[in-house]
Amino acid sequence: MFGNEARRAVAWMNGCEGDPKLPVGSIETRTLTVVPSPSKAMERLNVAIRELKCSPPPLTSGILRLQVPIEEQIEAIEWLHPQHDNLPRCFFSGRRSRANRNGFNLLMDIGNENGDTSFTNNLVGVAGVGSAVFFQQLHPFSYHDWRSIKRFLSPKCPLIRAYGAIRFDATANISPEWKAFGSFCFMVPQVEFDELEGSSMLATTIAWDNALSWTWDEAIRSLETTMQQIASVVVKLKKEASGESILSKTHVPNKTHWDLAVKKALQAINTSTSELVKVVLARSSRILTATNIDPIAWLACLQVEGEDAYQFCLQPPNGPAFVGNTPELLFHRKWLSISSEALAATRARGESRALDLQIEHDLLSSPKDHLEFTVVRENIQNKLESVCDRVVVEPKKTVRKLPRIQHLYAQLTGNLRKEDDEFKILSSLHPTPAVCGLPKEAARLFISETEMFDRGMYAGPVGWFGGGESEFAVGIRSALVEKDSGALIYAGAGIVEGSNPSSEWDELELKTSQCTKLLQLEVPRHSNVENLEIIY
Repeated sequence: MFGNEARRAVAWMNGCEGDPKLPVGSIETRTLTVVPSPSKAMERLNVAIRELKCSPPPLTSGILRLQVPIEEQIEAIEWLHPQHDNLPRCFFSGRRSRANRNGFNLLMDIGNENGDTSFTNNLVGVAGVGSAVFFQQLHPFSYHDWRSIKRFLSPKCPLIRAYGAIRFDATANISPEWKAFGSFCFMVPQVEFDELEGSSMLATTIAWDNALSWTWDEAIRSLETTMQQIASVVVKLKKEASGESILSKTHVPNKTHWDLAVKKALQAINTSTSELVKVVLARSSRILTATNIDPIAWLACLQVEGEDAYQFCLQPPNGPAFVGNTPELLFHRKWLSISSEALAATRARGESRALDLQIEHDLLSSPKDHLEFTVVRENIQNKLESVCDRVVVEPKKTVRKLPRIQHLYAQLTGNLRKEDDEFKILSSLHPTPAVCGLPKEAARLFISETEMFDRGMYAGPVGWFGGGESEFAVGIRSALVEKDSGALIYAGAGIVEGSNPSSEWDELELKTSQCTKLLQLEVPRHSNVENLEIIY
């Protein structure tokens, strides 16, 4: 749903329909007094909203955030879990093991109503429901759309952010399961819970623009409706396998068609007249379960092995939940400083330290993996150099170890020449050779002609835009969870000269294992065992 149809159906404002050249009248954050619990924060916010209704601003457009610090640290995902009837919803958490590295660790100075005290905390994770303003269209994400989002953001209000995702290939037809997301989908949450190091925060955001036929009164009424549905009781989630009964598991493509696709890719790569150097082929695995999968509980389980990874969830109105646990940063920008990463080539972790080191050595010395990795690193470096004065690559090549797998890795940093180059770097970096191939357009065309499913937001940018800072991961190690339809789990493998179809299939199994292991495999009575593929 888009435009006026979307506004009537879900009663939110689509910021893409405004004029990005016209600034909104006011962008403001107000911090209220500290409270001991989420329920007290709800009470304080409801009082503040009633007071706002009595004194509406004289402006025809604006965005206002009210935030209440909470003394106790509460996990954002545990706050989000009981809000299951509130859509849209979003969740984003950064790399927890990198406290001193660039990324999702914004330092905030939070004062009280009088501004006479402040303290500093690190942001750990964000959960949001409802939409103060959303941004969604069917056409590919454009500079106009980027400016429309930035119109509602300001460096003076660093926690007013737009969270969302962009399709892997905006030129491809949108399949039914991805229809609710459009070509891109972003939201500034109406109600937001921020998990900080040592404390928490509950916030509401009100956005209005008379030019978009969304007045202050309509915005307040919409927020009140959302607030009435918020559950303030937070229950500890059990971060363990759910014990779902898996009825069937179907791959697209299956092993036979996968082998044919890889051989076709290798033939193209090895043809002297072809410019294709690398192509990333993906697989979609449909898992049907006896009961509906809870996407938030599933994501909470993924957090257990999510050290040094991003966890995310995006669920639009009337749509499925896109969830993931991705290790790959697309880019992080703070002011003009920007960083990115090259991540490619995959091996399993060893069962012992000696075996793990041997696998690491094999990964570092493999010519095939070196080629796959170098293609990714050099491409990202070239993209950054086109908009940066200086790019530093350090380390140039090392091994990054995750709980179940390890990859070749490099970090790249630079300084943008101007802030508007953020859109250029987003549009040029995505899709990287790590999820698409090289050259980009040749690989994209090969994928569109070969793959038999819609990637949707899988392998696309997922993250957030802020006033002075933005951060996007690559939406891999991800799944689409649909009510009454189980889940679609996605994985891909890079095909270069020397690739082997069976080895690449094994890599897909390794990458999806972090998701499938959290659904304990059980064969229910009277099920058709022939349709059940045993994973382990």
